[in-house]
Amino acid sequence: MSSIRTERANSEVEKVLADIISNRLNDPRLSNEFITVTYAHLSVDFRHCKVGISVYSENEDVVIRQLRKSEGYIKHELVKEVKLPYTPELTFVLDEGAKHSDKINEILSTLNIPEEDDEGNTEED
Repeated sequence: MSSIRTERANSEVEKVLADIISNRLNDPRLSNEFITVTYAHLSVDFRHCKVGISVYSENEDVVIRQLRKSEGYIKHELVKEVKLPYTPELTFVLDEGAKHSDKINEILSTLNIPEEDDEGNTEED
């Protein structure tokens, strides 16, 4: 169970990482990608942080690889803004939740479900 301290740190780390990745990385391979930090989960001892990344493109593997290569710079920028007892090791993982949601919405849009009127009656009744 996470403490309030850990939850606050997770929230702050998530915001700062989103800013670093969106605005401060000068990597041309990442500049045209839409990258979102979906979560940051610090371990209880603050030594490790699992970072969920959502990528809206076909280059997901390239994005994750480049973020891993940029970990040193990202950590350097992170500790300048967030006061933590340790500089956490960052583990970037692909969060495919948005992709799954898009697929479900696509499937739902193809279903032929009759609409209800204000009284709860379907068009077929």
